[in-house]
Formats: sequence, structure tokens, C-alpha cells
Amino acid sequence: MALTPELYDTPASRLDSFVTQWLQPSRDWKEEVLEAVRTVQKFLREEHFEGEHGLDQEARVLKVVKVGSFGNGTVLRRTSEVELVVFLSCFHSFREEARYHQAVLSLMWKKLWCCRDLLALGLENVEIVQGVPDALVFTIQTRKTAELVTVTVVPAYRALGPSVSNSQPPPEVYVSLIEAHGYPGNFSPSFSELQRNFVKHRPTKLKSLLRLVKHWYLQACHPGSS
Repeated sequence: MALTPELYDTPASRLDSFVTQWLQPSRDWKEEVLEAVRTVQKFLREEHFEGEHGLDQEARVLKVVKVGSFGNGTVLRRTSEVELVVFLSCFHSFREEARYHQAVLSLMWKKLWCCRDLLALGLENVEIVQGVPDALVFTIQTRKTAELVTVTVVPAYRALGPSVSNSQPPPEVYVSLIEAHGYPGNFSPSFSELQRNFVKHRPTKLKSLLRLVKHWYLQACHPGSS
């Protein structure tokens, strides 16, 4: 599939301008989306999930992390899809995460409908989506322009502990990961902070390159996507 003329005809010397003009979101738009997402983060931090759907212990949220393009600073203009990884106290190992993952998703699905702040943002399309791993997906709206924001929430085991550096995790983390015998990719959210930080703290030039690659991919492989 051919690239859009705007990118295909842009000389290398003008690629920075192309990113700024066409791909990089405005600060106001990004802040409006993140304001809506902060309502989701507040709900997750304040809610307790326990006692139903096979979960026999309290599940407190230890930390909520924005990942994906919004988390690492490479989001494209008008791409209002935000991914959140939620680290929970009921996961003490990769095996426990596998055991309680579905129970936590079911409880989150139920509790979402009781959150007035999210209902006020037009909460809808709430569903548990099968994937690697399964996730809770729903839409809300921004307050000012009522733009739809798709939020994906993935519960995860806090394998790297409370403080995450950019250094390699200790060997025992990988030992427990191997011993859990999980499906490939199921436990990747546990390492999402490492993945996010790898890009987040890189120079703007690299982030601009990633935006160009994403834009090219959407135009070449998914024509019509925004």
C-alpha cells in the first residue's frame, strides 16, 4: 500500500517539521485526554476488589502505570487510546496472577458501573477482551469536547518491586517467571515500567522517529486509520 503523499514527498530535512505539524498532538488535546484518564486512575486507586468471583482476599491497587504511547511519550495526534497497567496486592507471584487474573477483571467490570465519576464521563462499551493477557476495555468521554477515549486496563503482578530502575532485574525474577509456565506474553505487563522507561527517557529525535514509523505503519497496513 502506497504511503500518503504528505510523508512520501517530504524530504529528510523537513521530517522534524512534518512530525510537529501532523503527528505530534497539541498540549491542550493531550491534557484533556489525560484529565479523563485521571478519573479512571483515581477510581482504581480508591476501590478495593475482594470477596467475589473466586478472589478470597482483598485486592488493593499498589500502583497504576500509563504504558503504551501515552506512557512513553510517542502518542500520535488524535489517537485517544490509553493503556493502564494496575499492580495489585493480591498478586504475590506470577502464578497467583494467573490464578486470579480473571476474577480481578470481573470485579473491576462490576465496580466500574458503580463509579459516578466515570458514569458522568459517559462510561460505555465495558467488556473483558481476550488477549495476551486478557484486559478490561471501555470508553469514556473528555469533559470539554466529549471526545471518545478508549481505556485498556490490565492487572499485573508487581514483579520488579516498588522502585523500578532502568537496570536489568535480578535473576530470581526471571527464574520465577520461567517456573510459572505462563503462555508467552501473559506476564509482560509486569515489566511494562521497564518497557516504558526505555523509550520515555530517550531523546526527542528518537520519539519523532517512532511517531513516523507508527504513522507509516497505519497508512501502509491499516489505510483509513487515524
